[in-house]
Amino acid sequence: MRTKLAFLAIATVCTLAVWGCSGTHSPSAPSVVNSQNGMSTAAGRLRALEDPAAPAPGGDPAVPTPMQVIIKIVGSFGSSAFMPNPTMANTGDQIVFTNTDLVLHHIVLDDGTDFGEVQPGQSSAPLPLTTPTASYHCTIHPTMVGSINGELPPATPDPYYPPPSDDYYGYY
Repeated sequence: MRTKLAFLAIATVCTLAVWGCSGTHSPSAPSVVNSQNGMSTAAGRLRALEDPAAPAPGGDPAVPTPMQVIIKIVGSFGSSAFMPNPTMANTGDQIVFTNTDLVLHHIVLDDGTDFGEVQPGQSSAPLPLTTPTASYHCTIHPTMVGSINGELPPATPDPYYPPPSDDYYGYY
């Protein structure tokens, strides 16, 4: 009796696993959506494969479709606080900062574009990239620097902590 129940349980799990991978449901990861016409970029690429001469949906095929570019905030010090850094994006792409760190950050592009405060576990509002290259920083943690389509800003040296004085150890 136990072997029948075990076999039935294993068969049910396998059936559910195969059914879950059968493609009869929505994809588990959302596709990037073209805000102009609601079509996913995957659908546009598939159409291009079916008919390479067909124009891209929504306009000129030479002009890239705006996408959402997510930059993660992963720390509070230096250029390694952002991932990826530098980031690649096209002019017009929507830039979003997602804070995976444990503290509040305030992200501003060096041209003055303000993404505002980004609470831990939250994301900024998407803002379009208006220039081909951009640098950014955190106003709360000035050593946090990053770049979009440019060279990584110079590394900030580690803070200097002087050794404790001899008085600290009781020596005179």
